[in-house]
Amino acid sequence: MITGQHTMAKLHRTLAMGLLLFVGWAQADTAAFLSEREQKFQLPAAAKDYQTFAPVRVATFSNWAKYFRSCTIEPGTPARSLGQGALPRPLSYSRFPIGGTRSLDDFVEAYPVTSLIAAQEDKILEERYPRMRLASDKFTSFSMAKSITSLLVGIALDEGKIQSLDDPASKYVPAIADSAYGAISLRHLLRMSSGMLYSENYSGRDDNARMSEYLESQGAITAVNVFKGKPYHTPGTRFNYAGIESIVLNQVVAHATRQPICQYMQDKLWGPIGAQDSGTWQLDGSGQAMGQMGFAATARDWVRLGLMIVNDGKVGDRQVVSKAYLDEATRMSAQPEHFHKGNGVNRLYGYGYQFWLLGEHQPVMLGVYGQHLFMDRSRKAVMLITSAWPSTVMPLYSMNYSRLFADFIQSLTPP
Repeated sequence: MITGQHTMAKLHRTLAMGLLLFVGWAQADTAAFLSEREQKFQLPAAAKDYQTFAPVRVATFSNWAKYFRSCTIEPGTPARSLGQGALPRPLSYSRFPIGGTRSLDDFVEAYPVTSLIAAQEDKILEERYPRMRLASDKFTSFSMAKSITSLLVGIALDEGKIQSLDDPASKYVPAIADSAYGAISLRHLLRMSSGMLYSENYSGRDDNARMSEYLESQGAITAVNVFKGKPYHTPGTRFNYAGIESIVLNQVVAHATRQPICQYMQDKLWGPIGAQDSGTWQLDGSGQAMGQMGFAATARDWVRLGLMIVNDGKVGDRQVVSKAYLDEATRMSAQPEHFHKGNGVNRLYGYGYQFWLLGEHQPVMLGVYGQHLFMDRSRKAVMLITSAWPSTVMPLYSMNYSRLFADFIQSLTPP
């Protein structure tokens, strides 16, 4: 008996030593990997270096909250389970404008992709993290956050906290009544059609740059009140991309619900979609979440958000956002003709309620430097591609991203 106990004790010590060695090797491998990725994809010396120094974009865009003051949005329990599937066939696309069939491997090599996930219903069909990124990295949104603001507007409308999309913004935020945007309806703000001559061309000398200075130093209310005057065009008649309109909408939600945006999102959106990890949202100078940019999340949680949208706003038995709002926000046919693809928006997309529209059932969340969350509501499919493009907007890159998504959708059978 003593011999048996001695043998078992020796076995336990051996197993424990083996486990310690394995953990040590794993930690050493992890440390070596992180050291190598920091050498290959260097971190910025200052937060905004990414604007002028492309080599730091990969690292900055997957570590946003490290450089920009942000709130933490905790996940709910339980997390939505995502199964593992496989693509029906290898993906390919014809590269515009030079032609020729290119594979998915070619795609992630040709473009500075940092994560790519293709999913349908509750299954991940393809998942990649090029450029030494990790599944635990949190990828920043840039203007994909505008679509989140739209979802929060929809939830507040569903709850009756917002009474009508035809209400003027100042009904909920009296402090901006004398600004250029106080009298504009929420519906026109959602479609970026206030009629104001606001410039957003990323030159560093546009209205958006001026607004951002006030937003970051003093907060949203001050930033909005800098802009005065009457609409140049009749509101609702012309699309003009303007991040300030998303900021106004964000303030409407915060004031209508009497909650900080970070808390409202945690309770009404991030928890209910079954996010597995926390998200972060960049704060303005007054400590409020920015409505137009700065949200960051893991790739899988971005996909969970998209899967909720393509499932008509439901996760399990819970209706997170009403189907009626999503139909109004994301269907091309629900928009006036001048918001359709090619009719005053651009050649590739139309525009809904803070969502770009690739097709009737295909809303897209977009952010500069190549952030894309493509969705197809008819096939309940999602493709996330995060990136670190050489420039803010690159039309040829955008065209080829959409071509890869189109091939993914063509490969699927509707559920």
